[in-house]
Amino acid sequence: MDQSQKQQDAAKLEIQKVMQEKQQVIMDLNSVEKSFSDLFKRFEKQKEVLEGYKKNEETLKKCAQDYLARIKKEEQRYQTLKAHAEEKMKLANEEIAQVRSKLKSEGASFHAQLCRQQLKIQALEKNLEQKVKENEELTKLCDELIVNVQKT
Repeated sequence: MDQSQKQQDAAKLEIQKVMQEKQQVIMDLNSVEKSFSDLFKRFEKQKEVLEGYKKNEETLKKCAQDYLARIKKEEQRYQTLKAHAEEKMKLANEEIAQVRSKLKSEGASFHAQLCRQQLKIQALEKNLEQKVKENEELTKLCDELIVNVQKT
């Protein structure tokens, strides 16, 4: 019976060893399952984050396209306004040049009229002096005649 007892003890030891190994394998399995579960949760979370990033990227791309379209539209508007302003400035400069030319010619005309009027005034002053001299001579002659007539 010794041998049978030994075999039973050995079998029990073997069963205990197998049971311990089974427990260790169960614990390892639970640990692996927990790790896998944690990993899967992290994967799902990262997947959600990635989807959020993709949505953000699409939104940002759409905003960028909208802004580019708006910038292009504003650039066209700016070019139109710039061309309009340049045309107005050109017309204004032409008008200013015309006014300056007109003023210059009017100034020359006024200067010529002034010169003519000054010559006319000089002629009239000379004529006045001549008339004043003649008047003085006539007055002197009249006075002499009156004196002569009174003497006689």
